[in-house]
Amino acid sequence: MKAVIYEGPNVLTYKDVGDVSPKCNEVKIKVRACGICGSDIHGYLGITGRRIPPVIMGHEFAGEIIQLGEGVNDLETGDRVAVYPLDFCGECEMCKKRDMHLCLNKRAFGVLDVDGAFAEYICVPSKVCFKLNDNISYKVGSLMEPLAVSYRAVKHLGDLSGKDVLIIGAGTIGLLALACAKMQNPNRIFVSDLSDYRLEIAKNMGADIVINSSLNNLHETIMTATNNKGVESVAEAVGITETVKQGIDALAFGGTAVWIGISSKHIDLEMQQVVTRELKVKGSFLYGYDEFKEVVGYLNDGLLNVEPILSQEIALRDLPETMAKLAVNPGNLIKVTVIN
Repeated sequence: MKAVIYEGPNVLTYKDVGDVSPKCNEVKIKVRACGICGSDIHGYLGITGRRIPPVIMGHEFAGEIIQLGEGVNDLETGDRVAVYPLDFCGECEMCKKRDMHLCLNKRAFGVLDVDGAFAEYICVPSKVCFKLNDNISYKVGSLMEPLAVSYRAVKHLGDLSGKDVLIIGAGTIGLLALACAKMQNPNRIFVSDLSDYRLEIAKNMGADIVINSSLNNLHETIMTATNNKGVESVAEAVGITETVKQGIDALAFGGTAVWIGISSKHIDLEMQQVVTRELKVKGSFLYGYDEFKEVVGYLNDGLLNVEPILSQEIALRDLPETMAKLAVNPGNLIKVTVIN
């Protein structure tokens, strides 16, 4: 079969590799769509240590089941599925708490030395496959992984109905957080970014007010729109000191911020603001197995508007060239998807 192999920093090779066969309780999937994640780009550049060559990257994927391993009786060949890209043991302390994403024995597809889905085929445990309705395209199905990241983060904000919400950062995760927040019927959703193009996408996805913070003062805009109250909820999807401060400044007394972005290891923050205004700050990392299942259900039910973030489709053979371009200048591209 064909696959793209990460050979080392800045080196991807499209070539023939050995075919795969499903083991007991596994299924073989024809990969139909696999999104390029920002972590794949960082892995390609060799700056994270999270990709160990030689390895096939790719963890945002959906496809068609073409073969069943022994013991699989809950799926059939021909089923269209999105894949929870984590093999978990089900036996450790964290799994028993339903925190499979923190499994002490986990194997993440496309990460470290575990092969992923930048290939024609992949074998995965049947337990990580979730069926897609026929009206859901494979490329939309491949958004399930980043969508689950955003869904978990928005859940940390609690009930958003009737509230004002600010999302900082209109990249993949911020825009998908917008889609998740929109399901809860908030009063208004504000979205801040430096790109007018991405803000236009946000408007298409239901943002009520968009703010280019390089051209307009975000704090003044929020306070004017809320009669100096501020917003009740903030989702920060960038992860640098400036944007974290913007989120804290925009909060109303007693408001809640969830941090999703992790661009910086350390930030400089005025603690007194958090204490004296009784603000709540929560972190959100990855997503649980149950949350992934919930997201698939919402998407199958037509409750999430996510397609506007899909920017470009490429063939598997074009991945090395595309990755090199994305690493230097992604331009207006938000989500690029490899289609087989």
